[in-house]
Amino acid sequence: MEEVARLLVVDDDPGIRYLLEVLLSGSGHEVVLAESAREALARLKEETPDLIILDIMMPDMDGLTLLGRIRAVRRLARVPVILFTGGGRELEGAGKALGADLFLEKPISGRRLKQAVEGLLAREGYLLPGGERAASLEEVRARLRQAMPEEGRFQALWRKTASRKALLQNLMAKGWTEALVRRVLPGDYDLYDLLGHLAYGWPLVPIAERAARVQDPRLAGALKAYLEAKRLPLEGNGLVEELASLLYA
Repeated sequence: MEEVARLLVVDDDPGIRYLLEVLLSGSGHEVVLAESAREALARLKEETPDLIILDIMMPDMDGLTLLGRIRAVRRLARVPVILFTGGGRELEGAGKALGADLFLEKPISGRRLKQAVEGLLAREGYLLPGGERAASLEEVRARLRQAMPEEGRFQALWRKTASRKALLQNLMAKGWTEALVRRVLPGDYDLYDLLGHLAYGWPLVPIAERAARVQDPRLAGALKAYLEAKRLPLEGNGLVEELASLLYA
């Protein structure tokens, strides 16, 4: 399954920003644009991109200074950075010394740029919360399980609205919800299934298939009988997913 990456493009030239956005979004990536180093720093306080394309020659703060500030942040220390400039290669050594992964000169073909981006993303593996990387899904699973309760406890927490919200807030604060949905296993999956798949080895069920299961009349009848026997309300108890898994496992 291909990773959908978020790419931050920092360049003061609106024409270059537009061109890079068109080229890279055409490859299926999410492209975020910043017209200055200061705007980029403001964005980087809120999010961790999968890769940064950074122009060197900018008026408010040059790209090398910005690169140094990026690498000083532990969360951003391993995010791949491509330095992009039309000023020649005399600054390449300084850029690599500051932690740039690649140095590209303008103009550059769309094909070469895409190859550079995909090569760095493939090399880096799965981006985890905090900017760390995992080489395999097994490593992702081991890390996620440290942040998750044991399987039975997780299922119990998910069935109640208050405890489910608290669990999600905790995982969101740690960066796991964004990592799972966008960086690790992007696709049409419910977050419950993503968490269960990686933490406990559950099978992944697409949202469309899960919705079809819930609408199945056999499930509706079983659900009603189950809830009546338990004297529980039909709405807001989170048992639909449990019964679906029992009926269609």
